[in-house]
Amino acid sequence: MVKKKDCFIIMPIADTEGYAPGHFNHVYDNIIRPSCSMAGYESIRADEVKETNLIHVDILKKLVNAPMAICDLSSRNPNVLFELGIRQAFDKPVVLIQERGTPKIFDISGLRYVEYSKEMKYHEVLAVQEDLKTTIEATATAEGDDGNINSIVKLLALNSPAKIPDIENSKDSLALDYLRAEMRDMKKMFEMSMMEGKNPRRKGTISAIEYEKLSNAFDKLTSPPLLNKMSQGQRHEELHMLMRETQNLMMNCEDKSDHMVYRRLMDKIMRAQSKYA
Repeated sequence: MVKKKDCFIIMPIADTEGYAPGHFNHVYDNIIRPSCSMAGYESIRADEVKETNLIHVDILKKLVNAPMAICDLSSRNPNVLFELGIRQAFDKPVVLIQERGTPKIFDISGLRYVEYSKEMKYHEVLAVQEDLKTTIEATATAEGDDGNINSIVKLLALNSPAKIPDIENSKDSLALDYLRAEMRDMKKMFEMSMMEGKNPRRKGTISAIEYEKLSNAFDKLTSPPLLNKMSQGQRHEELHMLMRETQNLMMNCEDKSDHMVYRRLMDKIMRAQSKYA
């Protein structure tokens, strides 16, 4: 029996506000998984990769290297958009789906979506399964084609996608940092497309307090007196821990302006890692 190719599924995993409990699991089980199988793929979600970290190297490998991916944009989940940003940065084939009536997230008219009904009635589910299967097959055929309509890299006429690092032979932390740096510009584009306006960061909020704490820790860590006392290994470890804490807060904040502030701090930390490596 020929082993089916992987199709990585980017979608909300936990229950989401505004949706009935288990809604996205029903979408996965009743629409996405059968469609993948019909198209010759084996579906896999992040929660099916047996790791405990938020974004572990094994999950990143699946996300970047899987021959196909499907992304459900229905809930505008920040983790979903983050993973889609990585996938698009490497110009890998991805099929976009969303619940019918969901406003378009990106201001790029060329992107196409497969839509499904929130009620998921039986005959509608069968029709969407067939539509999604056909779209998966068409997307696979169009990979590498200049006319690939769901390639952000090609739609924006960017010079080239990000390059995939040798994750197998790299330390986990270095591989994660490399991936973040490579996808920085693409991720900023996605974030800016979601911004409805420039809102100043709200003082006194928990997010603002956490940001100040991390920013002060970064300033102290990169100050000459402390730098002169630390070894290269100590600097790398401290910066890596600061990066992980900043990333966790960024991925769990709901306010878009807070998200951008954390993103800028991550950029500063990455530049410091490169400078003091």
